[in-house]
Amino acid sequence: MAFKLCVTVIAAVYAMQLICHADKDYGDSNETSLEESDYEGSCLYPVLHTLDNKTLAINCTANCNDGDTKIINETIPCVNMTTPPLNYSLDVNYTCTVGTCDNGTCPSNGTKVLCWL
Repeated sequence: MAFKLCVTVIAAVYAMQLICHADKDYGDSNETSLEESDYEGSCLYPVLHTLDNKTLAINCTANCNDGDTKIINETIPCVNMTTPPLNYSLDVNYTCTVGTCDNGTCPSNGTKVLCWL
């Protein structure tokens, strides 16, 4: 009985593939589909991580793939200062003085948090 059910299910799946034309090749696998994103014009900014699973922008500017530098959103939390001074070591914890980006600068709000790269 179970064998007949299994054969019936396999036959039904095969029939659905034939009906829906699942066997057709719709393009080269190297082609970019419409669902894929184009990151060519993207702008990235470096961050430090905090204990509450948030990030702080190291600089309130972003480096773009085209070589341009842009000011990031003025509501982004940022690092005003680190103790010890930031040297980009992966194995160092820092005490970060937090601020909020304001026209490409990071004025402090007086809050200090533990942070790391």
